[in-house]
Amino acid sequence: MNFYFRIFLFLLFGINQMACIGQHHLQKQTISGVEGQVLELIANAMPSKGKPAVKGRPMVTKIYIYQPLHLAQLENQNGAFCNKINGVLIDSVVSDSVGHYHIVMKPGQYSVVVGYGNGFFVPYFSGLDGVAYITIEPNNTVLLNITVNQKASY
Repeated sequence: MNFYFRIFLFLLFGINQMACIGQHHLQKQTISGVEGQVLELIANAMPSKGKPAVKGRPMVTKIYIYQPLHLAQLENQNGAFCNKINGVLIDSVVSDSVGHYHIVMKPGQYSVVVGYGNGFFVPYFSGLDGVAYITIEPNNTVLLNITVNQKASY
């Protein structure tokens, strides 16, 4: 009987250890960050009855991640375009030929802008003076598709 009790304890301990290792392995593979696709709209993007919506073409460009930005940090701003950003750059990545990008990031709040021409395109504004805020949660990847419409007409 003592023999069977030892086997039982060994199996119980072994299964418990494997479960812990499995959970640890899964936690390591879950990453935080942001990913999506960058598309550019050019020319007439006005929706019209009976025609499908214009989706844009994939854009190879650089996506920049900054510490949270305010409008006052954008130089020569004209709508969603600016020439220079006076902020702390955290990271950047170049989108691929289909416009896809992915950046691994620590949890926190950031601003996202896109390289465009000789400056930057701001995909959206956050509140009254925020610049494209995103919040990265632990073990979560944010999906952020960006449409650059600087040359589109509506």
